[in-house]
Amino acid sequence: MLQALTIQNLALISRLHLEFDRGFTTLTGETGAGKSILLDALGLTLGNRADATLVRHGTDKADVTADFDIAAVPAAQAWLNQQELEADGDCLLRRTLSKEGRSKAYINGLPATVAQLKELSALLIDIHGQHQHQSLTQAGEQLALVDAFAQHPPLLADTRETYQAWSKQQQALQRHQENQADLQSRIELLRFQLSEFEKVAPQAEEYAQLSDEQQTLSHAHDIKQALISGYEQLDGEGGASERISAAVSALEAIQSVHAPIEPLLAQLRSVQIDCSEAANDLQHQDHQVTLDPERLAFVDARLGELFALAKKYQIDPESLEARHQQIENELSELTGDGASLEALEAKVAEAWQAYQKAADTLSSSRRKAATRLAKSVTERMQSLGMAKGRFGIQLEVAQTPSPQGQDKATFDVTTNPGQPPQPLSKVASGGELSRISLAIQVASAEVASLPTMIFDEVDVGIGGGIAEVVGRTMQQLGGHRQVLAITHLAQVAACAQTQLSIHKAVKNNVTQTQVCPLDQPQRIEELARMLGGMTLTEQTRKHAEEMLSLAQQSA
Repeated sequence: MLQALTIQNLALISRLHLEFDRGFTTLTGETGAGKSILLDALGLTLGNRADATLVRHGTDKADVTADFDIAAVPAAQAWLNQQELEADGDCLLRRTLSKEGRSKAYINGLPATVAQLKELSALLIDIHGQHQHQSLTQAGEQLALVDAFAQHPPLLADTRETYQAWSKQQQALQRHQENQADLQSRIELLRFQLSEFEKVAPQAEEYAQLSDEQQTLSHAHDIKQALISGYEQLDGEGGASERISAAVSALEAIQSVHAPIEPLLAQLRSVQIDCSEAANDLQHQDHQVTLDPERLAFVDARLGELFALAKKYQIDPESLEARHQQIENELSELTGDGASLEALEAKVAEAWQAYQKAADTLSSSRRKAATRLAKSVTERMQSLGMAKGRFGIQLEVAQTPSPQGQDKATFDVTTNPGQPPQPLSKVASGGELSRISLAIQVASAEVASLPTMIFDEVDVGIGGGIAEVVGRTMQQLGGHRQVLAITHLAQVAACAQTQLSIHKAVKNNVTQTQVCPLDQPQRIEELARMLGGMTLTEQTRKHAEEMLSLAQQSA
């Protein structure tokens, strides 16, 4: 659940820290008070698009942090562990936005991407917007709602994967058919190229190794002279080893009468050993370096051969072996058994059968879910004032297969007795469409697994007793999960366990949005304002008090 939201320098908010309770909470306030700013702020932490105009005037950066309790959300915990962003029951999503438009994202204090914010937030919170009914008329959105209600992600994933496999085989077959005319000439070219590479037979890392060897062979004389000279200076007659030995002997003569010389004598003995070992190493390296003109000539010729082949194919000499393998693989693909038209067609047929099996299983699950969803939405419609309303979901075979399967969903609705069902897109009344949308959202919410839900003025166009039903419905949802609702309806606000008031305040000629929790008397005043407007009467206050009392009794 969402525990807290901290906002700094966003729009009209200088600094704001909000803590949220479990159950049902409403946010109320006059139009323009800043309710949308809170959703914009939360949306930033959820990965929504960052708009530099949101940064408070006169400041350099906006900063928003959302604190979620994920102790009861194993999917979120697993995701964090997979991303190595472990949490101990709490999860912090943070987003900063500069006035230049640059944004940064963090999860549990560690840098993250906006895509990661979106992935994680999808496991934590679900937001239903006031304009959501506009998208409900779209076929794709209708099918997505059925899938969300069915809760069958594994079936969707299986269908998507088998579709992709079938599509890949289809593309391979299409390429084969399109390239058939040029296939033989391509095979001949590849065979010629392969013969050239087999003649040279480049080996992995061969060019680099030969280059190093050429460097040594071409400077062998100079290298040997330097090694011999170094050896003579260390271990030759009158060399460093001989002089150090003489120094050790001279000092050993006074060791018994001059104790302080012992540390220095030990140091000289160590130097004597190091000097001897270094001389041996120089002599060993000298024996390793040989003057071999024939080998040098071979290496030069081989490097020239490799370089010439690389130049012809316009690649680095180090890439010759990889290109050789690439030519072999392509030629094998074009001439092998798997490249024949019959083999490709068989693979396409096999992949199509796997896709159809997955899509059929998905369709079966969708049909069952559609029946349950239609029944639930019908019940909600009738409770929202459409007593004879009925909702139906038609699933038909789509014209073309897709990663989402072979289904096309159509929402049908009847709002009045005697009327035949018609597509939701043809419902004339905006108020009816709004209520149907709310019924669908509530029905979907009842099976959702997300711990937090936000309803953003989804009750627009509803009033009277219907508004009370909406409020009680959200109140019931709050018994199972955290529900936050932005509303203008007193009947809805009265049903909440907690009510937050959003208002503007002017301090030092600066306008700021403020949010504060309301106690019982303050809630009555706020509900009275929502019922009666700017002029409040005792009758309005009594009405508000009675409304609040009745709503809380049913909680």
